[in-house]
Amino acid sequence: MKNLDSSSNVEISNNDLDEFRKQWKAEISQQKNKKEQIIQESSVTSPSKIPSQPLEHLKETEEEEINDFIPETYENEEIKRNKALEIYVMAVTKEQEGNLSEALKYYRQALKIDSHVDNLYRKYVQNTATDQKIGSLEFSKIFSEHLEEHREDYVNGSKNNSNSITHQDDIKKRDRRESRSKYQNSDSKKHDEEEDQLTTLIESFRDMQLTLEPLIPYNPVHIAKLPNESIISILEQMVMVGDITSLERFGLVCKKFLLLSREPSLWKYLCEKVYRYINLECNESNKLLAKDVELLYANDWRRMYIERPRIRLDGVYISTCHYLRPGAAENAWHQPIHLITYYRYLRFYSDGTCILLLTTTEPINIVKYFTPEYKSKGFMKGTWKLNDDQILTISAIDRESPKFTFCLSFDLKSTSIGKNNKLAWIVYTSINNQTDEYTEIGLRNEKNYLFSKVQNNI
Repeated sequence: MKNLDSSSNVEISNNDLDEFRKQWKAEISQQKNKKEQIIQESSVTSPSKIPSQPLEHLKETEEEEINDFIPETYENEEIKRNKALEIYVMAVTKEQEGNLSEALKYYRQALKIDSHVDNLYRKYVQNTATDQKIGSLEFSKIFSEHLEEHREDYVNGSKNNSNSITHQDDIKKRDRRESRSKYQNSDSKKHDEEEDQLTTLIESFRDMQLTLEPLIPYNPVHIAKLPNESIISILEQMVMVGDITSLERFGLVCKKFLLLSREPSLWKYLCEKVYRYINLECNESNKLLAKDVELLYANDWRRMYIERPRIRLDGVYISTCHYLRPGAAENAWHQPIHLITYYRYLRFYSDGTCILLLTTTEPINIVKYFTPEYKSKGFMKGTWKLNDDQILTISAIDRESPKFTFCLSFDLKSTSIGKNNKLAWIVYTSINNQTDEYTEIGLRNEKNYLFSKVQNNI
């Protein structure tokens, strides 16, 4: 009897195992079918047709949901590589802006498409910086603009790391400037032709009897009762506070307002304020500027303000920097690493003075209150000067260590976002005022300054 009972128990357990295996296989097959459906839907749907989601929704989504937007199949390797490089450039841009969470998401997306995209990025950047041909491969527009925009940064960075400038570097830099000047000359010719046509059109408006008529009949236009002198006086008040955007928008309303916004006295005041020769009296500086605008810009003060490089006075230049610092370890198996973020702020004034600040406080809590009366550790006051080669030099003194004078040198540049909105590091030194000892400060963790406009003029 005992043998019969044991055999029956074995048969029952085998039946239970068979049923369990059947259920387990059924569940696995269902999961596979769901995954295949998701892959088919993602491959059919193109990334351009996916509706853009708000930033708040992206922050709430998990990593798996974000990765679902990336198709796993591409037509060929070139399209796959371009897509990976494009996303990788977005990640680099986010990291430079200080948005590390968004940068990490884009890095993961790019590496999921191509696991070697970081090596490709470094290769193309180095080849572009050294003017070597990459090959007959076509890149996406975003990646090409990114390489061209940061070409000088990588060249300057390699020079700072080597601490030496060779004759070959000077030749390459000269060749790049010559090629760039040829390209700019062709663009400037086209721009001059368009400006001549626009100037002729505006001059034709002066011979017309321009009046302000209401859009709705019998609806009075109160500003039409003001003489032109009064309107220009109002525009002068906007110019004095640096509100150039409102002045240009005012000129888009109608033909009469366009003529009033092009009044030479408005733009002359701007040029005299921005391009003032600091070492001279106001009258002497204005005389030299009058000669400059006559010889170089055909007596057009507005053209001089637009085309001539200048330090922007309507905001703050900000540099976002990062470095890694090891933390205190509780044991030998766990070694924490801290990512430290700090900011450098630069604000310029028309009298040749400037203020500098080194702090860990974010821009939203600093920019509106960043004035010469600001009191904080790491705050410095100094003077600035911009030469004809667009090289900016700053001399500043820290009130907490007055025996040192800090000298900063930058290259004034423009980006695709705007003109004269970038300061690229050249050299950073300190001078002991007592011993005249000259010390060069390393730029390993330093980033270039980018301009941020201040809404309320201080």
